[in-house]
Amino acid sequence: MGLYIDDLEISYYTKNMLHELGFTMVSDLEGHDYISLIQKFPLKRHYVSAIMQELNSAGYLLPPENAVTIYDVPMSQRLLHILERNYILYLSQLSLCSKEELARMRNLGEQTMIELEELCKAQGIELRSVQNIKENLAPYQLPFRPIHYEGLYKYKIATFDELNKLTTYDLHMICQRNYTDTMKMYFILKDKGIIFQEWEDKYLFEIMSRKDAQTLDRRYRIYTVSQLCACAEILIIGMPPSILLNVKAVLEKYQNQI
Repeated sequence: MGLYIDDLEISYYTKNMLHELGFTMVSDLEGHDYISLIQKFPLKRHYVSAIMQELNSAGYLLPPENAVTIYDVPMSQRLLHILERNYILYLSQLSLCSKEELARMRNLGEQTMIELEELCKAQGIELRSVQNIKENLAPYQLPFRPIHYEGLYKYKIATFDELNKLTTYDLHMICQRNYTDTMKMYFILKDKGIIFQEWEDKYLFEIMSRKDAQTLDRRYRIYTVSQLCACAEILIIGMPPSILLNVKAVLEKYQNQI
C-alpha cells in the first residue's frame, strides 16, 4: 500500500498545499522537481515555491538537474529581487511567462526589461507575446479576456485546434477559477467543436443540465462530482425536488468511481 501525503512528517501547511495541487499519495511526487511542478501547475507557482524547500529537505522533491538558477548568472540586484518576488528561481521558467506578464511585474521598468531580454537571449530563452494567440483566435469570436490569454499562454495554447488539449480543469484555471466563466466558456467551445480531454474528476455542468449545475453552485458551492459525493448524505435531506432526481442519478453513476 502506498504512503499518503497526510502520513508524512511535514508541516500541515505543506500538506494542504499538496492537496490543493491534487496530490494525495507520495508516489504522485516521484520524478518531479520544482520546474516540472511549475510546468504542471503554471498558474500556481506561488504554491509550488512555498513548499519547495521543505519537500527538498525531506527528500520528497528532487532538485532540478542541470538547471540554471537566477543566482548562477550575473544580473542586477533589482532584476534578481523582481524574479525572486515572482517565484522565478530558474531561468527556464521565464519561457512560461509572456512578455506582457513580465512587463507587468512590479518595479520592472524599461531598462530592467531590456536587461531581462538580453539575459534571455544569451541563455537561448525565447520570450514571446500573447498577441499571436489573440490574432489566431480572433476569427472565432471567443469571449476571452486579457487575463485568460495569459492562461492560454501558460498552457501552450496558441491556436484554436490546440484548445482540444485542455481538460475542463485547465479551462477553470485559465478562467481564474471563476466557475460561472468556466461554464460559459465550456459551452461556447463545445458548440464550436472543441472536445475536452478527460481528467480524474468532472465538473457538474459536464454531466448535468446547466440549470442544475448553477443551482448546486449558488446554493451549496458544489462544482464537481467528487464534492457532491463527499457531502451527499448531508445535502440530500434538504435538497429541492427540482434537482434531487438528477443528483441521485449522478451519485448512482459516479459514487464508486471518483
